[in-house]
Amino acid sequence: MSSGAIDRTEVVDVLSDLVRIPSVNPHMGSGTGEGAIARYLTDRLRGLGLTPSVTEVQAGRPNVLATVTGKPGEQHILFEAHTDTVPPSHGQADPFTPRLEGDRLYGRGSCDTKASIAAMFMALRSVLPLRERGATISVAFTMGEELGHEGAGHLAASGFRPDAAVVGEPTSLDVVSTHKGIARWRMAATGRSAHSSNPEQGCNAIVKMATVIRALEERLIPRLRQGTHPLLGPPTLSVGRIEGGLQVNVVPDRCSIEVDRRLLPGESWAIVQGELETALAPLRAEDPDLQVVIEEPYQLFGSMQTPADAPIVRLAREAVRRIDGEHPVRGVAFCTDAAELSRAGIPCVVLGPGDIAQAHTSAECVEVQQVMKAAAIYREMMLAA
Repeated sequence: MSSGAIDRTEVVDVLSDLVRIPSVNPHMGSGTGEGAIARYLTDRLRGLGLTPSVTEVQAGRPNVLATVTGKPGEQHILFEAHTDTVPPSHGQADPFTPRLEGDRLYGRGSCDTKASIAAMFMALRSVLPLRERGATISVAFTMGEELGHEGAGHLAASGFRPDAAVVGEPTSLDVVSTHKGIARWRMAATGRSAHSSNPEQGCNAIVKMATVIRALEERLIPRLRQGTHPLLGPPTLSVGRIEGGLQVNVVPDRCSIEVDRRLLPGESWAIVQGELETALAPLRAEDPDLQVVIEEPYQLFGSMQTPADAPIVRLAREAVRRIDGEHPVRGVAFCTDAAELSRAGIPCVVLGPGDIAQAHTSAECVEVQQVMKAAAIYREMMLAA
Protein backbone atom coordinates (compact mmCIF):
# COMPACT_ATOMS: atom_id res chain seq x y z
CA MET A 1 0.00 0.00 0.00
CA SER A 2 1.26 3.49 -0.74
CA SER A 3 0.38 6.89 0.61
CA GLY A 4 -1.64 7.32 -2.59
CA ALA A 5 -4.55 5.70 -0.74
CA ILE A 6 -4.86 9.01 1.16
CA ASP A 7 -6.17 11.99 -0.83
CA ARG A 8 -3.83 14.98 -0.71
CA THR A 9 -6.52 17.61 -1.19
CA GLU A 10 -8.52 16.22 1.72
CA VAL A 11 -5.44 16.11 3.94
CA VAL A 12 -4.71 19.76 3.19
CA ASP A 13 -8.34 20.71 3.80
CA VAL A 14 -8.56 18.99 7.18
CA LEU A 15 -5.17 20.24 8.35
CA SER A 16 -5.98 23.77 7.20
CA ASP A 17 -9.27 23.67 9.10
CA LEU A 18 -7.43 22.62 12.24
CA VAL A 19 -4.80 25.36 11.93
CA ARG A 20 -7.53 27.99 11.46
CA ILE A 21 -8.96 27.14 14.88
CA PRO A 22 -6.88 28.84 17.60
CA SER A 23 -6.41 26.27 20.36
CA VAL A 24 -3.68 27.91 22.42
CA ASN A 25 -3.29 26.45 25.87
CA PRO A 26 -4.99 29.04 28.13
CA HIS A 27 -2.33 28.63 30.82
CA MET A 28 0.30 29.90 28.40
CA GLY A 29 -1.02 33.40 27.82
CA SER A 30 -4.25 34.66 26.31
CA GLY A 31 -5.26 31.37 24.70
CA THR A 32 -8.93 30.50 24.35
CA GLY A 33 -8.41 26.79 24.90
CA GLU A 34 -9.44 23.66 23.05
CA GLY A 35 -13.23 23.98 23.04
CA ALA A 36 -13.61 25.08 19.42
CA ILE A 37 -11.27 22.46 17.98
CA ALA A 38 -12.99 19.77 20.06
CA ARG A 39 -16.34 20.80 18.56
CA TYR A 40 -14.90 20.65 15.07
CA LEU A 41 -13.47 17.17 15.62
CA THR A 42 -16.67 15.97 17.25
CA ASP A 43 -18.67 17.12 14.23
CA ARG A 44 -16.25 15.45 11.81
CA LEU A 45 -16.38 12.17 13.73
CA ARG A 46 -20.16 12.29 13.83
CA GLY A 47 -20.05 12.82 10.09
CA LEU A 48 -18.40 9.40 9.86
CA GLY A 49 -21.34 7.86 11.68
CA LEU A 50 -19.51 7.61 15.00
CA THR A 51 -20.70 8.68 18.44
CA PRO A 52 -17.75 10.38 20.11
CA SER A 53 -17.71 11.05 23.83
CA VAL A 54 -16.79 14.57 24.88
CA THR A 55 -15.39 14.91 28.40
CA GLU A 56 -14.73 18.34 29.84
CA VAL A 57 -11.46 17.93 31.72
CA GLN A 58 -11.36 21.61 32.67
CA ALA A 59 -13.93 24.31 31.95
CA GLY A 60 -14.20 24.68 28.18
CA ARG A 61 -11.33 22.24 27.63
CA PRO A 62 -12.62 18.81 26.57
CA ASN A 63 -11.18 15.51 25.44
CA VAL A 64 -12.79 13.85 22.43
CA LEU A 65 -12.80 10.05 22.24
CA ALA A 66 -14.30 7.78 19.60
CA THR A 67 -14.13 4.00 19.36
CA VAL A 68 -14.85 1.68 16.45
CA THR A 69 -15.46 -1.84 17.74
CA GLY A 70 -13.63 -4.62 15.95
CA LYS A 71 -13.94 -8.36 15.98
CA PRO A 72 -14.09 -10.21 19.31
CA GLY A 73 -10.68 -11.19 20.62
CA GLU A 74 -8.76 -8.76 18.43
CA GLN A 75 -6.51 -6.01 19.79
CA HIS A 76 -7.66 -2.56 20.86
CA ILE A 77 -5.31 0.18 19.60
CA LEU A 78 -5.56 3.84 20.62
CA PHE A 79 -4.40 6.66 18.37
CA GLU A 80 -3.92 9.81 20.48
CA ALA A 81 -2.83 13.38 19.74
CA HIS A 82 -3.19 16.64 21.64
CA THR A 83 -5.28 19.58 20.48
CA ASP A 84 -3.59 22.46 22.33
CA THR A 85 -0.76 24.58 20.98
CA VAL A 86 1.72 27.04 22.38
CA PRO A 87 1.01 30.75 21.77
CA PRO A 88 2.12 32.40 18.53
CA SER A 89 5.73 33.48 18.43
CA HIS A 90 6.59 37.15 18.85
CA GLY A 91 6.10 38.86 15.52
CA GLN A 92 4.51 35.81 13.89
CA ALA A 93 2.16 37.12 11.20
CA ASP A 94 -1.26 35.49 10.80
CA PRO A 95 -0.36 32.39 12.84
CA PHE A 96 -3.81 30.85 12.40
CA THR A 97 -4.05 31.43 8.66
CA PRO A 98 -2.78 28.27 6.97
CA ARG A 99 -0.35 28.99 4.15
CA LEU A 100 0.64 26.38 1.58
CA GLU A 101 4.00 26.94 -0.06
CA GLY A 102 5.06 24.08 -2.27
CA ASP A 103 4.66 20.96 -0.13
CA ARG A 104 4.83 22.82 3.19
CA LEU A 105 1.81 23.98 5.14
CA TYR A 106 2.59 26.78 7.59
CA GLY A 107 0.73 27.90 10.70
CA ARG A 108 0.72 27.55 14.48
CA GLY A 109 0.10 23.94 15.42
CA SER A 110 0.59 22.63 11.89
CA CYS A 111 3.49 20.47 13.05
CA ASP A 112 2.75 20.19 16.79
CA THR A 113 0.51 18.40 16.52
CA LYS A 114 -2.42 19.05 14.22
CA ALA A 115 -0.67 17.15 11.44
CA SER A 116 -0.97 13.99 13.56
CA ILE A 117 -4.65 14.73 14.26
CA ALA A 118 -5.37 15.16 10.55
CA ALA A 119 -3.48 11.97 9.70
CA MET A 120 -5.31 9.95 12.35
CA PHE A 121 -8.68 11.25 11.22
CA MET A 122 -7.94 10.47 7.57
CA ALA A 123 -6.69 7.00 8.42
CA LEU A 124 -9.77 6.21 10.48
CA ARG A 125 -12.09 7.44 7.77
CA SER A 126 -10.33 5.31 5.19
CA VAL A 127 -10.64 2.04 7.13
CA LEU A 128 -14.24 2.35 8.34
CA PRO A 129 -15.81 0.83 5.19
CA LEU A 130 -13.35 -2.09 4.99
CA ARG A 131 -14.51 -5.58 5.94
CA GLU A 132 -11.00 -6.85 6.68
CA ARG A 133 -10.72 -4.51 9.65
CA GLY A 134 -10.39 -6.63 12.80
CA ALA A 135 -8.96 -4.51 15.60
CA THR A 136 -10.95 -2.20 17.82
CA ILE A 137 -9.72 1.30 17.04
CA SER A 138 -10.00 4.36 19.24
CA VAL A 139 -8.96 7.92 18.52
CA ALA A 140 -8.48 10.38 21.37
CA PHE A 141 -7.88 14.06 20.81
CA THR A 142 -6.84 15.41 24.19
CA MET A 143 -6.41 18.83 25.75
CA GLY A 144 -3.58 20.26 27.77
CA GLU A 145 -0.42 18.49 26.66
CA GLU A 146 1.81 21.53 26.32
CA LEU A 147 2.06 22.17 30.05
CA GLY A 148 0.61 19.38 32.11
CA HIS A 149 -0.59 16.39 30.05
CA GLU A 150 -3.93 16.86 31.82
CA GLY A 151 -6.02 15.44 28.99
CA ALA A 152 -4.04 12.22 28.64
CA GLY A 153 -3.82 11.94 32.41
CA HIS A 154 -7.60 12.26 32.72
CA LEU A 155 -8.11 9.62 30.03
CA ALA A 156 -5.78 7.22 31.83
CA ALA A 157 -7.39 7.92 35.20
CA SER A 158 -10.82 7.14 33.75
CA GLY A 159 -9.85 3.48 33.47
CA PHE A 160 -9.74 3.48 29.66
CA ARG A 161 -7.40 0.63 28.80
CA PRO A 162 -6.56 -0.20 25.20
CA ASP A 163 -3.94 -2.86 24.52
CA ALA A 164 -1.51 -0.29 23.13
CA ALA A 165 -1.32 3.32 22.00
CA VAL A 166 0.20 5.40 19.21
CA VAL A 167 0.87 8.96 20.34
CA GLY A 168 1.10 11.49 17.55
CA GLU A 169 4.03 13.90 17.78
CA PRO A 170 6.53 15.16 15.18
CA THR A 171 9.05 12.32 14.90
CA SER A 172 9.74 12.56 11.14
CA LEU A 173 7.96 9.16 10.92
CA ASP A 174 10.59 7.48 13.09
CA VAL A 175 9.27 5.08 15.70
CA VAL A 176 9.99 6.42 19.19
CA SER A 177 9.92 3.72 21.84
CA THR A 178 11.31 5.74 24.75
CA HIS A 179 11.55 9.33 25.90
CA LYS A 180 12.79 11.25 28.89
CA GLY A 181 10.65 12.48 31.75
CA ILE A 182 10.67 15.96 33.27
CA ALA A 183 11.07 17.42 36.74
CA ARG A 184 10.80 21.19 37.15
CA TRP A 185 11.14 22.95 40.47
CA ARG A 186 12.20 26.16 42.20
CA MET A 187 15.11 26.72 44.54
CA ALA A 188 15.12 29.78 46.79
CA ALA A 189 18.06 31.39 48.54
CA THR A 190 17.36 33.77 51.42
CA GLY A 191 19.57 36.54 52.69
CA ARG A 192 19.26 39.80 54.63
CA SER A 193 18.31 43.13 53.10
CA ALA A 194 20.31 46.30 53.67
CA HIS A 195 20.88 49.67 52.02
CA SER A 196 23.19 49.35 49.05
CA SER A 197 25.42 52.08 50.47
CA ASN A 198 26.31 49.61 53.25
CA PRO A 199 26.13 46.21 51.53
CA GLU A 200 28.31 44.58 54.19
CA GLN A 201 25.39 44.92 56.62
CA GLY A 202 23.25 42.64 54.51
CA CYS A 203 23.48 39.16 53.04
CA ASN A 204 23.08 39.17 49.28
CA ALA A 205 20.75 36.33 48.24
CA ILE A 206 21.68 36.75 44.57
CA VAL A 207 25.35 36.18 45.38
CA LYS A 208 24.44 33.13 47.43
CA MET A 209 22.39 31.75 44.57
CA ALA A 210 25.28 32.36 42.19
CA THR A 211 27.37 29.89 44.20
CA VAL A 212 24.52 27.38 43.98
CA ILE A 213 24.30 27.74 40.21
CA ARG A 214 28.05 27.35 39.92
CA ALA A 215 27.88 24.14 41.97
CA LEU A 216 25.17 22.75 39.73
CA GLU A 217 27.23 23.56 36.64
CA GLU A 218 30.60 22.41 37.96
CA ARG A 219 29.71 19.54 40.30
CA LEU A 220 26.33 18.06 39.42
CA ILE A 221 26.07 18.36 35.63
CA PRO A 222 29.42 16.61 35.00
CA ARG A 223 28.22 13.70 37.15
CA LEU A 224 24.97 13.52 35.19
CA ARG A 225 26.93 13.25 31.96
CA GLN A 226 28.47 10.02 33.22
CA GLY A 227 25.06 8.31 33.24
CA THR A 228 23.63 7.17 29.95
CA HIS A 229 20.86 5.31 28.18
CA PRO A 230 21.36 3.52 24.84
CA LEU A 231 18.61 5.53 23.11
CA LEU A 232 18.40 8.66 25.25
CA GLY A 233 21.96 9.47 26.27
CA PRO A 234 22.57 11.09 29.68
CA PRO A 235 20.08 12.95 31.85
CA THR A 236 20.31 16.73 31.69
CA LEU A 237 19.85 19.71 34.00
CA SER A 238 19.33 23.33 33.02
CA VAL A 239 18.67 26.51 35.00
CA GLY A 240 16.06 28.33 32.95
CA ARG A 241 14.92 31.27 35.09
CA ILE A 242 16.31 33.47 37.86
CA GLU A 243 14.55 36.14 39.86
CA GLY A 244 15.73 38.25 42.77
CA GLY A 245 15.96 41.66 44.29
CA LEU A 246 13.52 44.54 44.78
CA GLN A 247 15.51 47.42 43.36
CA VAL A 248 19.08 48.33 42.63
CA ASN A 249 19.73 50.21 45.88
CA VAL A 250 18.63 47.37 48.17
CA VAL A 251 20.72 44.31 49.01
CA PRO A 252 18.40 41.47 47.96
CA ASP A 253 17.09 39.15 50.66
CA ARG A 254 15.69 36.56 48.27
CA CYS A 255 16.66 34.97 44.96
CA SER A 256 15.00 32.03 43.22
CA ILE A 257 15.77 29.90 40.22
CA GLU A 258 13.72 27.43 38.20
CA VAL A 259 15.39 24.23 37.12
CA ASP A 260 14.57 21.75 34.37
CA ARG A 261 15.81 18.18 34.79
CA ARG A 262 15.23 15.52 32.13
CA LEU A 263 14.77 12.08 33.64
CA LEU A 264 15.89 8.72 32.32
CA PRO A 265 13.72 5.63 32.81
CA GLY A 266 13.99 4.56 36.44
CA GLU A 267 14.85 8.02 37.75
CA SER A 268 12.58 9.65 40.33
CA TRP A 269 12.23 12.92 42.20
CA ALA A 270 13.81 11.24 45.23
CA ILE A 271 16.92 10.52 43.16
CA VAL A 272 17.04 14.11 41.92
CA GLN A 273 16.68 15.45 45.47
CA GLY A 274 19.56 13.28 46.60
CA GLU A 275 21.78 14.61 43.80
CA LEU A 276 20.95 18.19 44.74
CA GLU A 277 21.65 17.67 48.43
CA THR A 278 24.99 16.04 47.60
CA ALA A 279 25.96 19.01 45.42
CA LEU A 280 24.90 21.55 48.07
CA ALA A 281 26.43 19.82 51.10
CA PRO A 282 29.99 21.21 50.61
CA LEU A 283 28.60 24.71 50.08
CA ARG A 284 26.61 24.58 53.29
CA ALA A 285 29.64 23.29 55.17
CA GLU A 286 31.81 26.14 53.84
CA ASP A 287 29.23 28.92 54.30
CA PRO A 288 26.91 28.83 57.33
CA ASP A 289 25.02 31.84 55.91
CA LEU A 290 23.91 29.86 52.85
CA GLN A 291 20.18 29.25 53.20
CA VAL A 292 18.75 27.41 50.19
CA VAL A 293 15.40 25.64 50.00
CA ILE A 294 14.63 23.03 47.34
CA GLU A 295 10.89 23.25 46.67
CA GLU A 296 8.74 20.34 45.59
CA PRO A 297 8.42 20.09 41.78
CA TYR A 298 5.61 22.01 40.15
CA GLN A 299 5.86 19.71 37.13
CA LEU A 300 6.82 16.06 37.31
CA PHE A 301 6.28 13.72 34.37
CA GLY A 302 7.73 10.27 34.11
CA SER A 303 9.69 8.88 31.22
CA MET A 304 8.27 6.37 28.74
CA GLN A 305 9.98 3.16 27.73
CA THR A 306 8.50 0.35 25.66
CA PRO A 307 10.64 -2.74 24.94
CA ALA A 308 11.94 -2.95 21.39
CA ASP A 309 10.28 -6.34 20.93
CA ALA A 310 6.86 -5.21 22.20
CA PRO A 311 4.03 -5.92 19.73
CA ILE A 312 3.18 -2.23 19.30
CA VAL A 313 6.80 -1.40 18.40
CA ARG A 314 6.94 -4.24 15.86
CA LEU A 315 3.57 -3.20 14.43
CA ALA A 316 4.63 0.42 14.05
CA ARG A 317 8.01 -0.41 12.58
CA GLU A 318 6.52 -2.73 9.97
CA ALA A 319 3.84 -0.19 9.00
CA VAL A 320 6.48 2.52 8.55
CA ARG A 321 8.63 0.14 6.49
CA ARG A 322 5.75 -0.62 4.13
CA ILE A 323 4.96 3.03 3.52
CA ASP A 324 8.32 4.81 3.77
CA GLY A 325 11.07 2.21 4.02
CA GLU A 326 13.24 1.47 7.02
CA HIS A 327 13.20 4.00 9.85
CA PRO A 328 15.06 3.72 13.15
CA VAL A 329 13.51 2.92 16.48
CA ARG A 330 14.85 5.69 18.66
CA GLY A 331 14.46 7.74 21.80
CA VAL A 332 13.81 11.46 22.18
CA ALA A 333 14.57 14.00 24.90
CA PHE A 334 11.16 15.68 24.84
CA CYS A 335 8.22 14.42 26.90
CA THR A 336 4.79 13.45 25.50
CA ASP A 337 1.35 12.23 26.52
CA ALA A 338 2.79 8.73 26.30
CA ALA A 339 4.21 9.34 29.78
CA GLU A 340 0.70 9.36 31.26
CA LEU A 341 -0.55 6.45 29.18
CA SER A 342 2.45 4.23 29.82
CA ARG A 343 2.27 5.00 33.55
CA ALA A 344 -1.21 3.46 33.41
CA GLY A 345 0.28 0.29 31.90
CA ILE A 346 -0.50 0.99 28.24
CA PRO A 347 2.45 0.15 25.94
CA CYS A 348 3.13 3.15 23.70
CA VAL A 349 5.02 4.34 20.70
CA VAL A 350 5.33 7.96 19.62
CA LEU A 351 5.03 8.35 15.87
CA GLY A 352 3.94 11.20 13.66
CA PRO A 353 4.66 13.59 10.79
CA GLY A 354 6.80 16.66 11.09
CA ASP A 355 10.17 17.67 12.50
CA ILE A 356 10.33 18.57 16.20
CA ALA A 357 12.75 21.37 15.25
CA GLN A 358 9.77 23.15 13.62
CA ALA A 359 7.56 22.95 16.71
CA HIS A 360 6.96 26.21 18.64
CA THR A 361 8.82 28.29 16.03
CA SER A 362 7.66 31.40 14.17
CA ALA A 363 7.92 29.45 10.90
CA GLU A 364 6.17 26.29 12.11
CA CYS A 365 5.27 24.06 9.19
CA VAL A 366 4.89 20.46 8.08
CA GLU A 367 5.37 18.68 4.77
CA VAL A 368 2.02 17.60 3.35
CA GLN A 369 3.59 14.50 1.81
CA GLN A 370 4.72 13.43 5.25
CA VAL A 371 1.22 13.92 6.67
CA MET A 372 -0.11 11.70 3.89
CA LYS A 373 2.48 9.06 4.68
CA ALA A 374 1.58 9.25 8.37
CA ALA A 375 -2.07 8.69 7.52
CA ALA A 376 -1.12 5.69 5.42
CA ILE A 377 1.06 4.34 8.26
CA TYR A 378 -1.74 4.73 10.79
CA ARG A 379 -4.06 3.04 8.31
CA GLU A 380 -1.68 0.11 8.00
CA MET A 381 -1.56 -0.24 11.75
CA MET A 382 -5.34 -0.08 12.07
CA LEU A 383 -5.74 -2.87 9.52
CA ALA A 384 -2.82 -5.05 10.66
CA ALA A 385 -3.43 -4.96 14.42
